[in-house]
Amino acid sequence: MKKRPNILLITTDQQRWDAVGFNNPQVKTPNLDALAAKGIVFEKPYTPCPMCTPARISMLTGHYPSKHGTYVNGVEFQDNYPTIPEKLSQNGYFTSLIGKAHFHPSCLEGSFESLPNIGNREFFKNWSGPFHGFDYAQLTIAHTTEENAGHMHYGLWLEENGIKPTDYFGNTAYTDIGTWDLPETFHPTTWTANETITAIDKGIETDQPFFLWSSFQDPHNPLFVPEPWASLYDPDDLPYYQHKEGEHDNRPPFYNSIRDLKEGENPSEHGCGDALPFPEKNWMTAPRLPIMETEEKTKKALALYYGMVSFVDDQIGRIVAHLEEKGVMDNTIIVFTSDHGDYMGEHGFWWKGLPAFDGAQKVPFMVYDPNCKTPGERSDAIQSLVDLGASFLSLAGIEPPEGIQGFDQTAAWNDATVQARDAAIVELRPTENEFMQKTFIEKQYKLVVYTKPEWGELYDMVADPDQYENLWDSPDHQSVKCDLMQRLLVAEMLEEGKPKERLMWA
Repeated sequence: MKKRPNILLITTDQQRWDAVGFNNPQVKTPNLDALAAKGIVFEKPYTPCPMCTPARISMLTGHYPSKHGTYVNGVEFQDNYPTIPEKLSQNGYFTSLIGKAHFHPSCLEGSFESLPNIGNREFFKNWSGPFHGFDYAQLTIAHTTEENAGHMHYGLWLEENGIKPTDYFGNTAYTDIGTWDLPETFHPTTWTANETITAIDKGIETDQPFFLWSSFQDPHNPLFVPEPWASLYDPDDLPYYQHKEGEHDNRPPFYNSIRDLKEGENPSEHGCGDALPFPEKNWMTAPRLPIMETEEKTKKALALYYGMVSFVDDQIGRIVAHLEEKGVMDNTIIVFTSDHGDYMGEHGFWWKGLPAFDGAQKVPFMVYDPNCKTPGERSDAIQSLVDLGASFLSLAGIEPPEGIQGFDQTAAWNDATVQARDAAIVELRPTENEFMQKTFIEKQYKLVVYTKPEWGELYDMVADPDQYENLWDSPDHQSVKCDLMQRLLVAEMLEEGKPKERLMWA
């Protein structure tokens, strides 16, 4: 019987699709590039939702946010919801989660991933799982200098090593950027790599195949990173992402409503004017940040962002070296991706959320398969993070459960000429209100529809990859729009996944 492979999922947090060397030679990621040279880089990978928690739970469950119910950050996830690692664990895999989970609200008192629980040192000293199907867990939460980031297992480790978290954590201003005085040795990126290496050893010791999710917190804002990474890039050498005057005039009106917000105003707090008439709701949408819009600060932010990515890559190199040292590299499949992207000022927006641009919807995606038939090739096969669940189960030889969504991508991960799906869906429901956005992306076009029927977007991603020309009302593209709408309806119908077995005719 063929030995089942180990599966290593490596994710970052809020990494643009083009913020990695194998997609952008300006970015220094030699370790990921070396893996890509032996695997396949995918050019059309998308998140099922451009928000942290919904995307992560889609990876965890193999279900879209509209099915697992955690449709936006701050919505609680059920403790007993079936997960992919649970299925793997039940079928002989040793399952581990290292780093950031963010499956639960991080600002809701009483939540597992919020204060006061995350600060309970005694609890985390004695607890390492199980956690949503993971047999073993070592967790952290939040981002860089935020107060919450110095807690859970990571905060415990800092204190055990003589580091006072309050000396380095407490700045929660998302627009702040700079060099972090936290020593590189004690950075959460280093800790995540350390604990990932420990989890690999634990998996090997069990004599079972292992499934390991190694989840790095960077390059999420606040953009702080220690030296030498803070000075690795010269801001003057980097692009300036910005807004072009009038570019949103042919899009749904909320685009300009957000752009019209004044200094210090955020759509999450002030609504979106007349465009989204629910100002009392907490809209999860990319903000305009006038404080970040100067060319000098935007480029400096990007330099630090790239520095964070390069630091993560350096630690991924340690993980790969350990797999090689342990002799398991030839039986380990590695998937590298992120939960969603980051606008970084592109089109005048920052971070992630409602606008339907590739900056937030698209992610980096690379697969190393030791038996890859087309090593070093690039593939235009569309990928969705919701496919990870079905694909991991397939790799493990496990029958997918009823209702699982997503496609089995294992053949495409092994051969760059194979296509598993012809389109991807991105969902976003920014609050409990009825307002929703859905994006349908296929080989050439991107279609965006809303529950406000008079709104819509259509882009030719071949002729206009930066999405400046909305073709929704173009007379020459009405047949294209109609075809895409029909295909979206079919895709929505198929989202129900595999049905239950029919046992009798009545």
